[in-house]
Amino acid sequence: MAQDNTTKQGELLSTFNESNSKRTPIQSALTRPLEEAIGKCFLLLSGTTEEVQDSNDESKTIPRAVYKVRVVSSNTRLAIGTVLTVKVKGSRSVITNDENKKFLFGLEKNKVVAFDDLSHWNFNGNEGLSASNIRILEVSPQEAMNL
Repeated sequence: MAQDNTTKQGELLSTFNESNSKRTPIQSALTRPLEEAIGKCFLLLSGTTEEVQDSNDESKTIPRAVYKVRVVSSNTRLAIGTVLTVKVKGSRSVITNDENKKFLFGLEKNKVVAFDDLSHWNFNGNEGLSASNIRILEVSPQEAMNL
């Protein structure tokens, strides 16, 4: 029997970064139910890498993986099918351009993914999701709907 945060195969689902900022206590409290809002695993739509300026050295750039994912859990506040963007700073996409093309044309098997240390940010009317890592799970989209 799988625990609440693992698949039947024992794979860990997304983990969430606890936000306990003393400077933004309201945002911290709102971020806590992130799992309830978006779910623990997602259907991968695409993955790319972008270069962003290093905040410590303006002459350098660092990679940032950008993943488009779809909410697949039927037990979330967001509707199934909602598309989200998750960024992983300091990492290159695990998805190649060829795989992206295959996803687009339905030639690649659907991949269900989970993220480590997933967190939500909100600044000046913009919001996003950040994570420290992505993992491809060995579950079908149908199984993911019930996780």
